[in-house]
Amino acid sequence: MAQVRDDGFARLVERDLDRVHRFLHGLLRDEDLARDLTHDTFLRLRRSAPAGDDGLPTAAYVFACARHAAVDHWRRLRTRRDAAPHLAADPAPPTPTDAPLHTTELREALDRALGLLDEEHRAVFLLSEVEGLRYAEIAEALGIPPGTVASRKHHAVQDLRRELERMGHAL
Repeated sequence: MAQVRDDGFARLVERDLDRVHRFLHGLLRDEDLARDLTHDTFLRLRRSAPAGDDGLPTAAYVFACARHAAVDHWRRLRTRRDAAPHLAADPAPPTPTDAPLHTTELREALDRALGLLDEEHRAVFLLSEVEGLRYAEIAEALGIPPGTVASRKHHAVQDLRRELERMGHAL
């Protein structure tokens, strides 16, 4: 496979920038950090992404790069926390939208419930339900078997349903 060329990079950014940012924001729960890691992801992609038949890397490859950026961040953060525990800080909550009140309340409840999922389940749920990737693409992006994707998604949905019901949102 050839690398993404400059003309293809603009198409890649147009195709995936918003999706990668949305995924990282959902995964990390921090707008500024999601923006920074989105930038890092596209720098990595520009330097080393293999191009597919259309001249662009697959969505699975792009999301794998984004997830690796998040994992690298967590590793650096863990190292800093171990070295200086006073640096540990909770991420800021996402900003609300301008949606109607009942939609905003449900969206905020869903966002809180997503925040309670572990990273593995949250990543599968976001890639499937928000980004619309197929199980095979998610499996490729996360480096896990498709059956594991299905299992994690099932558990994520069950956990989200229980948590939303606990918050008073019947589904």
